[in-house]
Amino acid sequence: MKWLVLLHVLSAIIGIGPTYFIHVLYRKRQSFGELKQSLRLSTLLELFPKIGGSVAVISGIVLVTQSSTHFLDLWIIGSLLLYVFIQIMVIGVVAPKQMKLRELLEDTPLKDQEMLSEPLQQQVASINRWLLVIAGMGIILFILMFMKPVL
Repeated sequence: MKWLVLLHVLSAIIGIGPTYFIHVLYRKRQSFGELKQSLRLSTLLELFPKIGGSVAVISGIVLVTQSSTHFLDLWIIGSLLLYVFIQIMVIGVVAPKQMKLRELLEDTPLKDQEMLSEPLQQQVASINRWLLVIAGMGIILFILMFMKPVL
């Protein structure tokens, strides 16, 4: 059971970790070349939540089945719902915005050292805001996991 808890905690930290700093890659004041590099790094960093988050959910479900905790405990329901909302926001909101940004980059005749145009800055800022909201939700998720509030 200790190994399962360790797997759960490590996969949550490693898996969700990039969520807390990926928004740094989406800053308005950067050059065209920096944004292209940021998008490449973002794609790599997204693998951590996909894999680690999945392992954390699976190990968490196994932990609940192996302990005296119940699936109907409010903190578990809240945690699972929060995780689902985070995934919906990433897949349904951020990913399409990233796709649109990539399309805008392909259609923009800027050189790598030129600063981003206003439409690109607005798209980047929109993605950044959503990523900050997701990071905040991730913090709440960790609080629920750590505190296991009884309501």
